[in-house]
Amino acid sequence: MKLGNRIIYNQDGDIIYMTGDMEGEGIERKEISSLDYIELDYGSIDYSKYRIVGVDVEKRIPIIEVIDREKTPEEIIEELENQLLLLEDERVGGIL
Repeated sequence: MKLGNRIIYNQDGDIIYMTGDMEGEGIERKEISSLDYIELDYGSIDYSKYRIVGVDVEKRIPIIEVIDREKTPEEIIEELENQLLLLEDERVGGIL
Protein backbone atom coordinates (compact mmCIF):
# COMPACT_ATOMS: atom_id res chain seq x y z
CA MET A 1 0.00 0.00 0.00
CA LYS A 2 1.27 3.47 -0.83
CA LEU A 3 0.15 6.59 1.05
CA GLY A 4 0.95 10.15 0.11
CA ASN A 5 2.20 12.90 2.41
CA ARG A 6 -0.32 14.15 4.99
CA ILE A 7 0.17 17.82 5.88
CA ILE A 8 -1.32 19.27 9.05
CA TYR A 9 -1.52 23.04 9.13
CA ASN A 10 -2.98 25.77 11.30
CA GLN A 11 -5.64 28.38 10.60
CA ASP A 12 -3.07 30.59 8.81
CA GLY A 13 -1.82 27.82 6.51
CA ASP A 14 1.47 27.37 8.40
CA ILE A 15 2.62 23.74 8.29
CA ILE A 16 2.58 22.08 11.71
CA TYR A 17 3.49 18.51 10.73
CA MET A 18 4.09 16.45 7.58
CA THR A 19 4.00 12.65 7.62
CA GLY A 20 5.89 12.11 4.37
CA ASP A 21 5.14 9.42 1.78
CA MET A 22 4.72 5.90 3.17
CA GLU A 23 4.80 2.48 1.60
CA GLY A 24 4.32 -0.97 3.11
CA GLU A 25 1.94 -3.70 4.16
CA GLY A 26 -0.66 -3.02 6.82
CA ILE A 27 -0.31 0.76 6.72
CA GLU A 28 -3.63 2.42 7.37
CA ARG A 29 -4.53 6.00 7.98
CA LYS A 30 -7.61 7.27 9.79
CA GLU A 31 -9.57 10.10 8.28
CA ILE A 32 -9.26 13.34 10.25
CA SER A 33 -12.63 14.79 11.16
CA SER A 34 -11.36 17.41 13.61
CA LEU A 35 -8.18 18.70 15.21
CA ASP A 36 -7.65 20.05 18.71
CA TYR A 37 -4.67 20.76 20.91
CA ILE A 38 -3.48 21.07 24.47
CA GLU A 39 -0.60 23.14 25.77
CA LEU A 40 1.66 21.96 28.55
CA ASP A 41 3.74 24.14 30.86
CA TYR A 42 7.43 24.19 30.01
CA GLY A 43 9.27 21.51 31.99
CA SER A 44 6.10 19.85 33.26
CA ILE A 45 7.20 16.49 31.82
CA ASP A 46 10.72 15.07 32.05
CA TYR A 47 11.09 13.72 28.51
CA SER A 48 14.21 11.80 29.48
CA LYS A 49 12.03 9.60 31.74
CA TYR A 50 8.55 9.79 30.19
CA ARG A 51 6.97 9.89 26.74
CA ILE A 52 3.55 11.10 25.66
CA VAL A 53 1.60 8.25 24.05
CA GLY A 54 -1.73 10.01 23.58
CA VAL A 55 -4.20 12.51 24.93
CA ASP A 56 -7.23 11.85 27.12
CA VAL A 57 -9.70 13.80 25.01
CA GLU A 58 -12.31 14.08 27.78
CA LYS A 59 -9.93 15.37 30.46
CA ARG A 60 -7.65 17.13 27.93
CA ILE A 61 -4.49 15.81 29.60
CA PRO A 62 -1.55 13.91 28.14
CA ILE A 63 -1.29 10.16 28.63
CA ILE A 64 2.30 9.41 29.56
CA GLU A 65 4.30 6.25 30.08
CA VAL A 66 7.67 5.58 31.64
CA ILE A 67 10.53 5.07 29.20
CA ASP A 68 12.22 1.77 29.96
CA ARG A 69 15.89 2.18 29.33
CA GLU A 70 18.68 -0.28 29.72
CA LYS A 71 21.30 0.50 32.32
CA THR A 72 24.77 1.35 31.10
CA PRO A 73 27.61 -1.02 32.02
CA GLU A 74 28.89 1.65 34.42
CA GLU A 75 25.51 1.81 36.19
CA ILE A 76 25.39 -1.98 36.50
CA ILE A 77 28.92 -2.09 37.95
CA GLU A 78 28.11 0.69 40.43
CA GLU A 79 24.93 -1.10 41.53
CA LEU A 80 26.83 -4.40 42.03
CA GLU A 81 29.62 -2.64 43.95
CA ASN A 82 27.04 -1.07 46.28
CA GLN A 83 25.40 -4.45 46.85
CA LEU A 84 28.80 -6.01 47.67
CA LEU A 85 29.59 -3.21 50.11
CA LEU A 86 26.27 -3.66 51.88
CA LEU A 87 26.71 -7.44 52.09
CA GLU A 88 30.24 -7.04 53.47
CA ASP A 89 28.96 -4.46 55.97
CA GLU A 90 26.35 -6.94 57.21
CA ARG A 91 28.89 -9.79 57.35
CA VAL A 92 31.57 -7.84 59.23
CA GLY A 93 29.15 -5.92 61.37
CA GLY A 94 29.40 -2.29 60.46
CA ILE A 95 32.31 -1.08 58.40
CA LEU A 96 30.17 1.51 56.68
